[in-house]
Amino acid sequence: MSRFTARLLAAGTALVLAGTALAQTTPQPDQPSGGQAPTSGSDAGGLILPGAISSGSSVAAPQQAPVPGPAMGPAAGPAAGPSAGPRQAPAAQAPIAGPAAPTAAPAASKVGTVTGNWQVGPQVYTDGSFKLCEAQASFDNGLALVFLALPVPQAEQQAKKLPPKIINLVIGVPGANMPPGQGPAVKLKLDGKLEQTRGSQIIQPNAIMTGFDPMDANFTKALLTANKLEVSSPNDTATFVLKGGTKAFKDLNACFDQAVAGKLQLPAPPPAIPPAFAQLLIDAGLKDAHPLPVDKMSPQERPGDFAWAVQKDVIGSLRSVGLKPEAGDLEKVMQNYLDSLSKGCQGTYTPTKGKLEKLLQIDMQTGSASCKTDKGEFYANLILYLTKDRQLFIISHEAPAASKAVAENAGNAIAGVLRKKANEPPPAQGAQQPAPGPRPAAGPRKQQ
Repeated sequence: MSRFTARLLAAGTALVLAGTALAQTTPQPDQPSGGQAPTSGSDAGGLILPGAISSGSSVAAPQQAPVPGPAMGPAAGPAAGPSAGPRQAPAAQAPIAGPAAPTAAPAASKVGTVTGNWQVGPQVYTDGSFKLCEAQASFDNGLALVFLALPVPQAEQQAKKLPPKIINLVIGVPGANMPPGQGPAVKLKLDGKLEQTRGSQIIQPNAIMTGFDPMDANFTKALLTANKLEVSSPNDTATFVLKGGTKAFKDLNACFDQAVAGKLQLPAPPPAIPPAFAQLLIDAGLKDAHPLPVDKMSPQERPGDFAWAVQKDVIGSLRSVGLKPEAGDLEKVMQNYLDSLSKGCQGTYTPTKGKLEKLLQIDMQTGSASCKTDKGEFYANLILYLTKDRQLFIISHEAPAASKAVAENAGNAIAGVLRKKANEPPPAQGAQQPAPGPRPAAGPRKQQ
């Protein structure tokens, strides 16, 4: 079975459960666009999308599932909040919604006290199933804490002797502008006594995630009644006074237990595809396209920030990255992207690219890539477009050779709609514009 076919199966049946990646004792970085494009597996079959995009000085990490600018008006930027990751592990998708975001980076060394109330509530996947419970609060040192209670699949519990639940921690650092990827080792200390040193992952420029050791029962138990949590990295130390934490953790555990038991009313699921982009698919005539649950796939299997199926074996996807000026114009970016995709083909690789189109609101270029091996031939139709504020959007339709025409027709139809919308004059400055696409919803909050 090719890696391409394996992706289709994973997308169609959602075999990869979110808790699997998070049950690891050290959070792992996602791989969709960081570093080299992955190889296509032992059978060397199929393209592996997406490839790496050079942001200028480094490889760019995906932004949080923005909606295409032309479909929304000029250069609609990415939605705020850690995502969903995408192109990220499920904990990375948990939003830091409640805390206020100061415009400048905070003085992390100051001891922080809770401002306002702890907020506790469940999150769900786009198919409506339970995802996690979270407890979050903002602090007067300008930082935020989000504790995530995540279920561990039964198979993981047995194989790794893990408890049914693990606790991850997301630290919101507004204004930090950290490059997403693997973070530093982080030391966690409770009330100046119990300690753990854990790996971390920068899940977005203003948020870093780590996890508590699920095998350290004493630390987890002490967390429930702790007065202070100290978080130290090589460059800084932040101390949080967990006022109200005992009740918050009690409610967090109750939220988790009731959700797992099916006794908790869950919030409505977030859209699997942002409404504005869904409308773009409809305008392109892809009324039969249906969304795929990328938020339940492992990072390695996700084709993009959002994905959809056309007929039975064509996978469409949308993702985006922010590009620095050093990355060059769109034509250079397209060439680099096609070159990157070649690394995922263990056979005859054939790229094509159309002319660079300078439209009123965006620059756009279409292209394709095919990979022919002894296992078969695979094809990807590509649309890359760059907004005025240098947000790069990549829309692809990937298919086996037998469905190449379906992928081409889908891509051509979307490109036609984008051309039309991108050549419309942008709304007058100050005119009300539609909001960018939604981030994963956290649902109703329970005030503490």
